[in-house]
Amino acid sequence: MASTVPLLLRLHLSSVAPGALVCEGVLFLQPHLKMKPWGKKEFWGLGEEFDPDWLLTEEQKELRSALMEMCRTKIRPQAIECDRTYQFPKESIKALGDMGLLGLIIPKEMGGLGHNHTCAVMVVETLARYGCPSTAMIFTMHITSCSTLLFRYHNNPHLQQLLRRIPKEKLLGAVSASDPATGGHDWYPISSKVKYLKDEKTVQLLKFGSWVTSAGYADFYSIMTVSPTFEGSYGNMSLFVVYKDEVRANTDDWSALGMHANNSGPLMVEGEFSMERMIGPPGDAAKSMVECIDVYFLLLTSSCWNGIAMGCLDLARRHLTTSAHADIGMRICDYPTIQDAYGECVIDTTSSRSTTFLLSQMMDSVSNNGDWTMYSDTTLTPKTNKIHWCWQLKFTAAKNVANVTETMLRVCGGTAYKTELGLERLYRDGKAGWVMAPSNEVLRNLIGLAALTGFPAIDLWEESTNQRVVQREVKKMSPSQKEALGRQLLEEAARETSKAAPMNPYQGTDFVNPFNTAPPTFTPEMKSSDGVVHRAALHQDTWTSLTLISRYDLTSKMTAFTFALPNPTDHSGCLPGQFVAVRLMESGKQYLRYFSPVSRPDDFGRLEVVLKYETQGMLSTFFKSLQPGSMVEFKGPCGGFEYKANQLDEITVLVGGAGVTPALQLARCLAHDSADNTRLTLLYYSDSFQDILYYSELKQLEEMAKGQIQVIHTLGEVPEGWKGEDGFIDLDKINRFVTKPNGTKHKVVICGGPTMSIACLFSLQQLGFSPQSIYIYGQFGAELVKAVYGCSAVLSGHDCHTQG
Repeated sequence: MASTVPLLLRLHLSSVAPGALVCEGVLFLQPHLKMKPWGKKEFWGLGEEFDPDWLLTEEQKELRSALMEMCRTKIRPQAIECDRTYQFPKESIKALGDMGLLGLIIPKEMGGLGHNHTCAVMVVETLARYGCPSTAMIFTMHITSCSTLLFRYHNNPHLQQLLRRIPKEKLLGAVSASDPATGGHDWYPISSKVKYLKDEKTVQLLKFGSWVTSAGYADFYSIMTVSPTFEGSYGNMSLFVVYKDEVRANTDDWSALGMHANNSGPLMVEGEFSMERMIGPPGDAAKSMVECIDVYFLLLTSSCWNGIAMGCLDLARRHLTTSAHADIGMRICDYPTIQDAYGECVIDTTSSRSTTFLLSQMMDSVSNNGDWTMYSDTTLTPKTNKIHWCWQLKFTAAKNVANVTETMLRVCGGTAYKTELGLERLYRDGKAGWVMAPSNEVLRNLIGLAALTGFPAIDLWEESTNQRVVQREVKKMSPSQKEALGRQLLEEAARETSKAAPMNPYQGTDFVNPFNTAPPTFTPEMKSSDGVVHRAALHQDTWTSLTLISRYDLTSKMTAFTFALPNPTDHSGCLPGQFVAVRLMESGKQYLRYFSPVSRPDDFGRLEVVLKYETQGMLSTFFKSLQPGSMVEFKGPCGGFEYKANQLDEITVLVGGAGVTPALQLARCLAHDSADNTRLTLLYYSDSFQDILYYSELKQLEEMAKGQIQVIHTLGEVPEGWKGEDGFIDLDKINRFVTKPNGTKHKVVICGGPTMSIACLFSLQQLGFSPQSIYIYGQFGAELVKAVYGCSAVLSGHDCHTQG
């Protein structure tokens, strides 16, 4: 070779490997290339030489080839339409079931395929790359749910039967671990409660989950709750399996940047369940969370992000190598800057993929290649101390896909933004990686904390105290602030250590209405101003059938239903603010919903309630079909705030969306009772002007009781010319519109979702409101107050008295 050739390229011909080509002193490697088929043609993306095939068995390679072909023919064609219409990809899930993939990690002796972590990683990456990222994410949640069942199926016939049914009946699963009140900390289920019933073989359960993938579409769900033995420690969690007809879900509002076909949304589970539905012993969910849910979820979501990144690189390669500048006769891919950017993205994605497969092999090595029988020993958790690797992996994969999708849009030019190229859709899907819980903001904090101060500092369930932080904050206080804090802490400690009976023995024992200090007040008779005695139509211990008189659609998702009481002179039997129950019996099962009536108790002969429809829910489906003349069973009062005229100087109601119903009833009562001098302030948040319920009537009631009723509307989306407030109910709005504690008899009532309630509670606490003056509608009210004010907070009562 010429001496001018750089040293590294001066190779002796005898040392050149077979298949290599030497041209003018430059060595060109000619690896054996095997065509990656795409139907009868060659795949147009990155070739097989960029796939880590040495990590897969021959069986896994064959499975990948079959899955690629299914992606090409069935799943990929569905992806575009499902993304456009937010349609759940039922046909794609059916195709996975037909291949047996819904039983991917279920042992062969139970009818599954019996594959390991590495195979699961390959399947999800393949689905996301060649098929549909939303389907890949749905499949991820299914496999994660299956892992929780396999973790504790050994002594549970119900779980064993379900595992056999999954591949045979092609059942789809999902996981509900997220909580609306705790954001990315999905291991902290504030919005749940479970208690043993008398036989201790049955539990009463209530769970509100947020961001549940396949909500209402999955056949079964692994749901995480606090344990029936819960005593304030959120590390004491349990898992239950529930079925499609036992959940209420709402994905009609699902509109997001990416993952359109996921159909994520809130999920509600309530009712009585046999202990055979519990996955593992009470308190076992913390182990399952780390050993199963986090392992599979983080490995497989990382695989999904890797697949999206590879899908972008594939699409970009096709575009860059076939597009040219006709005026200069140069292909776009010939530009060195584009080659550099593309090459860097390939390298970064290869690094992320390699790490994913490396960690999946590590999990295989510590679990006997995915052998679930080892977990018959319930003390065994071999993956748990490896979980920080999965945290780091998820961060890396999510960060990489965000960079790759954005870079490919840039290097492909303006054409890349056209939807038909496909990059724009993958860009949106990839953005979900950063925020999907545990979010990258949470993960980098956990890893930084562990690296700098040690893993014991990671306190997922807030069971230890960071003394350095406490001392640093206390040092900032003035002597009077320290004295006030000391008194507060001593009082709290005395309450927590006291063995005395609780101030209100009913509080905390009433599952439906935890603020109750006594059974709900029942009003058997009511005398009207004309002296007529009106009897109660509803009762607390029996169900009464009422006939639907009329229905009126308030919005496309909410309807007001008016029912006739048995007699025209009947009243409901409720005080203003109390709620009633509705029952549906179907196939031997009982389905319940609770409603705050909007009609006044003295609207004799009628009862009006408002229902917000859900995508999945037996009672929503039932109410949608109701026509005048239909019969519905009611019972009540079941609980709620018990309002009585002139027992308060002022009442403030903070509401969101459909939570306005009890406030509307209170406003109607005040406006029509000239003897009631109580002042009402209603601070009402709606997403848009069109979403405000009873807007005209509220204005009318405000005018009727001028100076006594004040209604403040605040909107998420403000129309042109809007003169009201905008944004969520926050510290500023409460500070401006709500009377501060001043010794008057003042009650603050909150009716909204857990997220809104938590936000309002923090604001009220900062403004000096005591927990004794706050009542929250909903079964989680007491838990939310304690989450903000502390576990020893003295709760409000259910009545007009400001003390508990």
